[in-house]
Amino acid sequence: MASIGVGGGLATVVGITGTAAASFEEPASGRAIGSSAPVGRQVGVVWSVDTAAKKIALTFDDGPKPKWTPLALDALAAAGVPATFFLVGKHLRDHAEVLKGRLGPHEIGNHTWGHDDLSTLGFKDAHRTIERNHELITKVTGRAPTLLRPPWGKLGGTTLRVAAEMEYDIILWSLLIQDRRLAHRPEEFVKRAVERAAPGMIVLGHDVGSRSRHVAMRHLPRIIRGLRDRGFEFVTVSELRRTVPMTSNE
Repeated sequence: MASIGVGGGLATVVGITGTAAASFEEPASGRAIGSSAPVGRQVGVVWSVDTAAKKIALTFDDGPKPKWTPLALDALAAAGVPATFFLVGKHLRDHAEVLKGRLGPHEIGNHTWGHDDLSTLGFKDAHRTIERNHELITKVTGRAPTLLRPPWGKLGGTTLRVAAEMEYDIILWSLLIQDRRLAHRPEEFVKRAVERAAPGMIVLGHDVGSRSRHVAMRHLPRIIRGLRDRGFEFVTVSELRRTVPMTSNE
């Protein structure tokens, strides 16, 4: 098991992941002198919820894709489990039919238009990729998203500025169900995913990608059963956040 620092906290990872540190092109969190002042809204950055309640939130990134997203939707529907899907705009543009009539109890979040590394973008480009996806998600689903997940979990000051102005909160994760080493050992993969879950965790899976990601989608029913056997209740990210009192932004 590996642990990575996320915003001053620890995120438990089923597998081993790593990305090169990004260079910050414009890490400004406020505006220059002479321009209008930044908005006063505070942005929540959440990777887990501190609760003793055995509640957990399943989330899925990067879809929708025809060969992947239905695997997640079918497993969730069969088990009666809600989840939160962080959509990529260009995938939604090309494959909106995958979600038609299937959102039901699920929550929708913004994962940028083109799966963009927000930590490298200036304010205008960061705003453009988030806003463009926001508009498409709202048009296609009839729901205006309020949760933003930066691709790879990478964000800079500009990301926080855009999130504040667009009234988003930022959602990271505390358990990643992915492990290249276990792609051909599903029994051990499922066992580890179930054993490492804890109350208040936000679980990240991907409904698009490589073999190591696909194993989680194919065995999602078993992961759900295992977590239920441990007494966990499945909720959306927003429902999980309501488990504990939130700090007022006023």
